[in-house]
Amino acid sequence: MEDFKEIYFSPGKLLITGEYLVIDGAKAFALPTKKGQWLKVNHNDSKEIHWTSLDYKADVWFEGRFNCNNFNIIESSDKEIAERLKTIFIEANKQDHDNKLNRGWDVTTALDFPNDWGLGSSSTLLCNIAKWLKIEPYTLHFSVSNGSGYDIACGMQSSPLLYSVQNKIPKIEKIDFNPIFKTKLYFVHLNQKQKSDIEVEKYSSIKKEIDITSVVNKITEITIELLQANDLPQFENLLKSHEQILSRVLQRETSQEAIFHLYNAGITKYLGAWGGDFIMISANSENDLEYFKNLGYQKIIPYADMIAD
Repeated sequence: MEDFKEIYFSPGKLLITGEYLVIDGAKAFALPTKKGQWLKVNHNDSKEIHWTSLDYKADVWFEGRFNCNNFNIIESSDKEIAERLKTIFIEANKQDHDNKLNRGWDVTTALDFPNDWGLGSSSTLLCNIAKWLKIEPYTLHFSVSNGSGYDIACGMQSSPLLYSVQNKIPKIEKIDFNPIFKTKLYFVHLNQKQKSDIEVEKYSSIKKEIDITSVVNKITEITIELLQANDLPQFENLLKSHEQILSRVLQRETSQEAIFHLYNAGITKYLGAWGGDFIMISANSENDLEYFKNLGYQKIIPYADMIAD
């Protein structure tokens, strides 16, 4: 591969608590992942942005060329992705006081994880662009997304964190999370990917019917207690309570009710947008994992292999 003069990396994310409700001020517990996305850039003299996106196997999954002056699409392999990039360029350019984007660039992005894993291909891209252009990542995020921004916090950090946001002003607290029972925690991929923006829109229509302040306070309380849990049973009970509360809010079954109702060796919990991407599970032994494999869920990742140290 070509030698790039500028290289940036942002870790992916998993949201353990506070999904959906973090938008309304709940404290959320999030974990940056070991895998993330790279962005590599070189200046060129073409007055164009030549963009190439590689998947985790180093195969090209998107290519596009953009005009450096107005970011119009010259050509692309996928119009929807190209339009999304154009919007990001336009918004980033508003902060880019050095007019860096208006020069010619060869840009290559490279994912460490499969595109359908839901670890933050979009958020890690925004973080990398912000690092490259030296602009404010949350301003960029809120200009192109309706999400809470916790994924941006993970992309800009490398340690566990508590995240909350009010009026698009984020608050990030680095925390120490190294429980003695983490060897019994795993992440299972559900073989499908959820679109967070669509899930947020659904939640926004539902939440008008509930006392959101009360629920936000309860989820924040559970999040704080979770980080103080001394043993696995306490940790599991708190996650179970958390998911039951969200189940009532979203008017949807919990992960165990919907899919894993025969699993009794530990707990399962949706992470982030319900119904897709990863769940967290607890298991006492490798044998317990056979339950998930027998259901067709082969991507089971131990905590230590997934989460950044």
